[in-house]
Amino acid sequence: MNNHNPIKTMTNKHIVSSLALSGLVLAITGCNNSFVNTKAAQSVTNIPSLSDKTKKQSDSKADSKDVPNTADDSVSTSEGISAVVNANNQFAVAMYQQLNGQSKQVDANVFFSPYSLTSAVAMLYAAAEGDTKAQIQKTFYYPSLPILNPNSAALYNKFNKPSPNYKLNIINDLWLQQGRTPNQAYVDTVKRYYGGQINTLDFKNNTAAARQVINDKIAKHTNQMIPELLSKESVQPNTSAILTNAVYFKADWSSRFWVSGDMPFHYFDGTTGDVDMMFQNTEFRYSEDEQVQVVELPYKGNELSMLVVLPKSKEPSAMQTLIKNLSTTQMTDLTKRLKQQDVLLNLPKFKIDEGYPMKAVLTDMGMPSAFGNQAKFNVFTDSTPIAIDDIHHQAVIDVNEIGTEAAAATGVVAVDISGSMYPPVAFKADHPFMFVIKDNKTDAILFLGQVNKP
Repeated sequence: MNNHNPIKTMTNKHIVSSLALSGLVLAITGCNNSFVNTKAAQSVTNIPSLSDKTKKQSDSKADSKDVPNTADDSVSTSEGISAVVNANNQFAVAMYQQLNGQSKQVDANVFFSPYSLTSAVAMLYAAAEGDTKAQIQKTFYYPSLPILNPNSAALYNKFNKPSPNYKLNIINDLWLQQGRTPNQAYVDTVKRYYGGQINTLDFKNNTAAARQVINDKIAKHTNQMIPELLSKESVQPNTSAILTNAVYFKADWSSRFWVSGDMPFHYFDGTTGDVDMMFQNTEFRYSEDEQVQVVELPYKGNELSMLVVLPKSKEPSAMQTLIKNLSTTQMTDLTKRLKQQDVLLNLPKFKIDEGYPMKAVLTDMGMPSAFGNQAKFNVFTDSTPIAIDDIHHQAVIDVNEIGTEAAAATGVVAVDISGSMYPPVAFKADHPFMFVIKDNKTDAILFLGQVNKP
């Protein structure tokens, strides 16, 4: 399911890394922007102009910095953060089940960032009203805005805090049609709680140049791994505003994998194919029940980890059962049951590059109002109705053994297993499996995927 995704090559191929990005495009419904009065309207306050050279290129104003802003988390609480994390994780499970319920998804890989999506839509939710707001809340499980905003800010600041162990950066941007007067309260909310960088572009008269400005920034902040999030069709002269959220993540394993060579991988259709496998024998946090094996693979610093869930049976029905029964409660239980265990681990290298136009997905999940004539968003001070044209989400992950350059710079952390009280267990991921990348302190799911074809 890769509908608008031009990426075919990857960078940093010897580093375990992943990234995801989503964008929101809000377009005027049934209008051509003829109401815009550039003389009467004022641009967003506190947005510095670009240089004359840049202005000629894109006819835009921008406050688009290279580093994330700091959000206001002064009234966040541990309970509030838990509420926002729970909403994120509930949406993660719901979207995973929704994607797997589509017939064309049966044999395809899955990869997306629930954190990217919930963060971007939270900025939109702040402007929603009436049934539109209610449907978004139900679909994304958001708590009330007084809880959502400051505690989203706390997570945003936490994940953007520099770490010597990994790179995790989030950039939020609000791109507005030049010459329109925005709702200042909404702009202030985006800037205050989501670190949003406010920009103006001339979508009406310089559509292609405006789209290029956005794509260039996304490409820069994803190390050129997502060079074109927005296709030509996604930005039109009647586009009113675009919200973008970019999440970039790269980290090394805390203990090194070794390449074990080609091994057979069993696909859902009953065939097998050779894939490049990695191996290590060390202690991991591990658990199992009658249906699945679970292993937690920590990244360097042990602040983030990948949780791999492998059905014991190779039959497609085993994965279908896992997906059907998955819940945030089950995910919590799986994590709580993890114990240190000597594991003989075989895991394939894999790269997944997926793009999801979210309009159909989110409509089926319960928020059709946002995409139709009945949409209510209080983004601008005039009364012209606007609706979401689509929500474009793209996610990329590249997983393999740690590269020699990274190993030389960071060293290799090994765990002494000579005193293990239990015999080693075999965890052989030679058939489709599910995985999540999560923050270990909050249990927030940053990325979720399913490897059907490594």
